[in-house]
Amino acid sequence: MTFRRGLKLAALGGVAAVILVGCGSGGTVTVVDDPKLESEFDSVLTSGQQRSLGEITEAGGLDSDSWDRMYYFSAPLLMSEINRSLGTEGAVWEGLPGDEAKGILVFTSGDDVVTAVIDHKPAVLLSGYATAESMVGPDQAIADYERVAVESRGH
Repeated sequence: MTFRRGLKLAALGGVAAVILVGCGSGGTVTVVDDPKLESEFDSVLTSGQQRSLGEITEAGGLDSDSWDRMYYFSAPLLMSEINRSLGTEGAVWEGLPGDEAKGILVFTSGDDVVTAVIDHKPAVLLSGYATAESMVGPDQAIADYERVAVESRGH
């Protein structure tokens, strides 16, 4: 995945999104808070029902046609680790959370980062990447720890 140069801000149903366009390395990705999207992940815990990731993002205001993969990075976060995993060499990630967050959700479309969202609660369990068809459900692996598990579609 190559990093795209240049920024274009867009609003997707109330979700602040960073769309990176152009080619080459370098550039900036701004990580944002999105309480509406987080509440949709939380609804999986409160209802105890599985939902597709596409349903969750649509209800959270992020059009599932605007992205094709979601990646999750747990705190503590290192720009170098994110860039290595996504192939975004030289990218600067502004607004990376500290200890107050569980991690970040990064939605991509092809080689472009569509949006990066801070994950406060619940924590997300994902190895590799997920797609809109991935199922999301409560993770029962650790008692009294609120976490949702997202079905992986690849690495």
